Amino acid sequence: MRQDDAGFTLLEILIVTMVFGLLSVTLWEGIGVGTRGWSLETRRYGQETELQELEDSLHRLIERAEISDPGNTAAFSGVSDRMRLIAWLPEEGGFSHEIEAGFGINARHDFILRWRPFRRAECPGEEAPFHEEILAHGVRAVSFSYYGMQNGHHLWQSAWTSHALPLLVRISFAFMTPQKDWPDIMIRPLRSGADAS
Repeated sequence: MRQDDAGFTLLEILIVTMVFGLLSVTLWEGIGVGTRGWSLETRRYGQETELQELEDSLHRLIERAEISDPGNTAAFSGVSDRMRLIAWLPEEGGFSHEIEAGFGINARHDFILRWRPFRRAECPGEEAPFHEEILAHGVRAVSFSYYGMQNGHHLWQSAWTSHALPLLVRISFAFMTPQKDWPDIMIRPLRSGADAS
């Protein structure tokens, strides 16, 4: 009576090794796809957070734009790529200080806010220097447009020089990275109806 040899043949061992190899490759590819997806989602979340903070900052200042004092230069003015205003600075749940602020893009493609405490013409003393804060990186272009009265008609304008506040401000961003996108921002200055337009 012949007793079968115990163990595996070389062919069986090669097949099992090949199957384990294929399973390992599939597993590592799945992990790679998952990691890339996680990384992409984390980056997208970071971009959305940055852009939401940008929009919130614009709302806080433009909504609190101040109307012009009679006889003084306009408190609010702008062209298509930059804007300047006098606004109330939000502080601890209230608005206690007026600031002179401007928005635009610098040479490094950062969208910046430049501001300093606002000093009225009759107040003696030296002008404070401007502070500069980066609100968003990688901005290729920004477009401001202003809705208000011109020649007896309400319309969108690419520049605002009136002493009255515009009824609406629309801000559009174009970013250096094509995947980075944000819808147009529409902001109504709260005191836009408080002055004669």
